[in-house]
Amino acid sequence: MGGGEGVVTQRDAEIRYLRLRADTLMGMFRHLPGPARAQAFAALARSTAEHGGDSARRYLESGGGDATALLAMIEKTAAELGWGSWHFAQRDAARLALEVADSPFAAGYGKADTEVCAPITGMLQAVGGLVLGSACEARELECRARGAASCRFEAITRSKP
Repeated sequence: MGGGEGVVTQRDAEIRYLRLRADTLMGMFRHLPGPARAQAFAALARSTAEHGGDSARRYLESGGGDATALLAMIEKTAAELGWGSWHFAQRDAARLALEVADSPFAAGYGKADTEVCAPITGMLQAVGGLVLGSACEARELECRARGAASCRFEAITRSKP
């Protein structure tokens, strides 16, 4: 790498990844007032669901539509990108659970009064939709930034009106 290419993975050769200190990114959120911080976290989750979802869709297609293989690929890729150690803990027809050890977002933010791992929440929303076959809502249930041992998330299929 000559310095301008970003991080490249074999799976996403055309996608540029940015190496950025976690505390630099998460420090930006610390500097925002509460309402703006909540909006920024929500926007980051949406953006991650959109763009990360594109990558996850390509992974699923390259794996012949195998959802189990997709989850294994996401766990591996998350670790490669420095997003912590991911483990999809539970899956049924309407719910996908994720546990993340050593989230860089929680570590970079420090002690918090709310969950801070918005990028992981967004990625889980996208992956959950692919694996469960229906649009999902994802949320962070526990966060290391709030004193939990690890960060826990769930994606649940949206109920149809």
